[in-house]
Amino acid sequence: WASELGARLRGELPAMFGAGFSMSVPMIDTGIYLNYLRGRFLAAGGEIRAGIHFDQCSDVPPEFSLIINCAGIGARDLVPDPALEPHRGQIALVEKFDLAYAIVCDDSPLCYAFPRSQDVVFGGTNDISEERAVNLRETEEIVAECCRVLGVASPRLLEVRVGLRPFRRSGVRVERELLPDGRVVIHNYGHGGSGFTLSWGCAEEAVQLAES
Repeated sequence: WASELGARLRGELPAMFGAGFSMSVPMIDTGIYLNYLRGRFLAAGGEIRAGIHFDQCSDVPPEFSLIINCAGIGARDLVPDPALEPHRGQIALVEKFDLAYAIVCDDSPLCYAFPRSQDVVFGGTNDISEERAVNLRETEEIVAECCRVLGVASPRLLEVRVGLRPFRRSGVRVERELLPDGRVVIHNYGHGGSGFTLSWGCAEEAVQLAES
């Protein structure tokens, strides 16, 4: 799949890598991007309400005839869907330094670095766990491994974040379902760590299902 997207093999990789490939792909600054999407949603007449909890999809007030379920790991209990499992991800945001490209190393230990406008993302972890608290030892290991791979001195740590990626063992679910009262639910969850990558394609499919 990578070769069809213009991937270049080892000869053009930075010197610190022994094997792999490089390629030019779009990369987003997720904080800026989410604010942009939020603005589009509100401008289109959408409304964001915090502190709302549903035990099941049928708990959504009856005036809403179409429900889009993008509950992430919460869909495990909401649907319910036992195929969902939480893949815990911890990242470190460090002070911005000169990094001209993003790196992803899949070999153990997992290591990636993404330059952004105001910082650099160092990662990370991918463990099946519900734990949302920051692990200080993991922070040290993440920063040390990224610095070792990149051959840079340790930059100033700005923030550490932890989230649960909604991985679904049976694959992403984009599917139409009818509730007992006849209302339509479009399920769109289970993207694991590929939510941004798959978002537009899944959204288009969800719209098609809603209009069918």
